[in-house]
Amino acid sequence: MVYAGMNGFGRFGLHLLKYWLDRSSHTNFRIVRINDDFLTLDRILEIIYTDRYVQIAKTYKISKCNNEVTFTNPNGEKNTVIFSMSPYKDCPWIGQTDIVLECSGKNTLKRDCQVYFKGMTKQVVISATSWDADQTVVYGFNHEKVSFQPGEVISYGSCTVNGYVPLADFIHQRFGIRNSDVNVIHNIQEYRLEDPSNHTLLRKFCTLERSGAALLGFLTPGKNFIVNYTVVPYTGVSMIDFRFALERVPCNVDEILSTLDRAVVDGPLQHLYGIDAVDRGPEVHKLTSFSAVIVRSGVRLLDGNLYLQGYFDNENSVNRYFDLVNFMAKSRLFA
Repeated sequence: MVYAGMNGFGRFGLHLLKYWLDRSSHTNFRIVRINDDFLTLDRILEIIYTDRYVQIAKTYKISKCNNEVTFTNPNGEKNTVIFSMSPYKDCPWIGQTDIVLECSGKNTLKRDCQVYFKGMTKQVVISATSWDADQTVVYGFNHEKVSFQPGEVISYGSCTVNGYVPLADFIHQRFGIRNSDVNVIHNIQEYRLEDPSNHTLLRKFCTLERSGAALLGFLTPGKNFIVNYTVVPYTGVSMIDFRFALERVPCNVDEILSTLDRAVVDGPLQHLYGIDAVDRGPEVHKLTSFSAVIVRSGVRLLDGNLYLQGYFDNENSVNRYFDLVNFMAKSRLFA
């Protein structure tokens, strides 16, 4: 068993803990330590008990003993996690876990993560874009192609990278992509809405434009790839719409639909993407296990351009982060 320590218990960390607990009986790694530099254990437990969406306490019996918290599922299976509150460089369990899950959103540079490489620790996986990470590994795209080495800092990409890259790679392999753009309507964290300056539409740079193109050799930012990224004063599920200018244009949209159907049922997009028959709005996709859900009725083919409408729960992009760490653990990459 691979033992993991998580640094940072924000929204991503909360989702990851729930996602892992729900699958802990058949995973290849165990989260045994969690550190946060700001939140006390009492505050963390308050979040766990009261969060509207990530309802850990609804499924698990929770007991606390000093700084240890035990989560017991309905079958009586227990998982105990030791919590700490320290600056990450003074984290008391440094060197005591096989892998560090850097989920704070703060330490995204390779040099920031070097402090973790002591004792048992062989790998650090960042839950955000890292421009100087040793590798960016997107589950479902390149996770089986790369060679992991001890001492590496790995970035899982981002919610938009995971939502776009495997799909774009699949479309390119089937039909060829001449150019592409993506429109992202991204939510905002609920606590940030308390700041009046966030009560507006805000156009921002999206890491997908640079990192997605770095992963997909047929795209170049500003030449044949653009990401339009807008943050809105809204806390629900985000939206993502794709356009691909195709090199090999199919006869009709039905060919596109049948190709996508096969891919998500038992092909390369299985478990990565979902397809909804009609547009049911964003909120039905809260806590989805998919990187993005495509609306079947919104698929269009116009003048050689393929248009796809979709939704993605950016907070729950932990699903692909979890898959990546679980794959690395299964492959015994920490031995």
